[in-house]
Amino acid sequence: MFFEAAARHRSFTKAADELFITQSAVSKQIRILEESLGFELFRREARQLLLTDAGKELHSDVNAMLQQLTESISRIRSWAEGQSVTISCTQAVSHYWLFPRIARFNTQHPDITVNIYATNEITEMSCLRFDLGILNGDNNWRVPLHSHMLFEERIYPVSRYDYPIDKLLMPEELLQQRLIHLDPSAWRWPTWIDWFAHFGIAYTIPKNAQLFNQVTLALDATVQGMGIGLGWEFMTHALLANKDIKRVSEFYYAPGKSDYLVYGKSRSLSPSAMVFRDWLLADLQAEHANTHG
Repeated sequence: MFFEAAARHRSFTKAADELFITQSAVSKQIRILEESLGFELFRREARQLLLTDAGKELHSDVNAMLQQLTESISRIRSWAEGQSVTISCTQAVSHYWLFPRIARFNTQHPDITVNIYATNEITEMSCLRFDLGILNGDNNWRVPLHSHMLFEERIYPVSRYDYPIDKLLMPEELLQQRLIHLDPSAWRWPTWIDWFAHFGIAYTIPKNAQLFNQVTLALDATVQGMGIGLGWEFMTHALLANKDIKRVSEFYYAPGKSDYLVYGKSRSLSPSAMVFRDWLLADLQAEHANTHG
C-alpha cells in the first residue's frame, strides 16, 4: 500500500496525504521494505523521487496484482448481490453468437445484467475468474469444469454475395481463387493450411498474401468482397440469411471440436447465473428445433 502510493505519486508527501498518515511514516515503511527485499526501490533526489529499475518492475507487478484483485472483488460482489452475470469468451463468439442472444435475454430478464469479457487468450483457468465461460475444445479440460455443448465447429469457404462465382467449387478449384488469410503465427485456430490439408491438399500461404490476425477482420474483408475467406458456421448464420455473403463450396472442415458453456465445479453458480445458463440452453434448443423441425 505504501509502496504503490509512493510509486504512483512519485512523492512520499503525496502518498502520505492520500493515506492520511505522516510523510515520515511512509518513508519509514519504504525503508523497511527496501531492507527486507535487499535492494533499493527509489532514488531520492533533491526535488523528485524516482523509481529504480527494480522499483519499476515491482510497481508493474503490484499494479497487475491490484487489477486482478479489483476484478475478483467485483466478481464476488456481483455473485453475492446476485443481479449480474459475467461471461468470458473469444471476441468472435461474443460478437457473432453471444451478443444477439444477450439482447433477447435482456428483454425477458431486464433485472439481470450480463457482462461480457471478450478475449482471444481465454483458457480453462481464466474462465474460473468469471461466472461462466465459452471454451472451444474436445470437452477434456485441465481443470474441473461443468460443461454444456453449444455448437460444433464447422468451417466453410465464403465470399461476398455478389462475388463473381456462379457455382459451388471443389477444394482444388479454390486454389485458383483469391483467398483471404489468417496469420498462422498470430492465430491459434484453423487457417487455409488446415482446411486444405483436411482434403489431402498441401498448401502454402503465398509470400505476398495479405494476412489478418483476427478472424473478425478476415470476415469483414470477405464481406467487403476482397476474396474468399473461411467462415465459421456460428459466425455466418446472420450474414448468410441477410445475403451479405454466400458459401462458395459445399465442402467444410470440422476440426472435431465444439464450443462449450463452462463453469467451475468448486463453487455453485449465483441464482442469476443459473437463470442465464438455463435460458441460454433452452434458447439454443428452441433454435435447433426451429432449424431442423
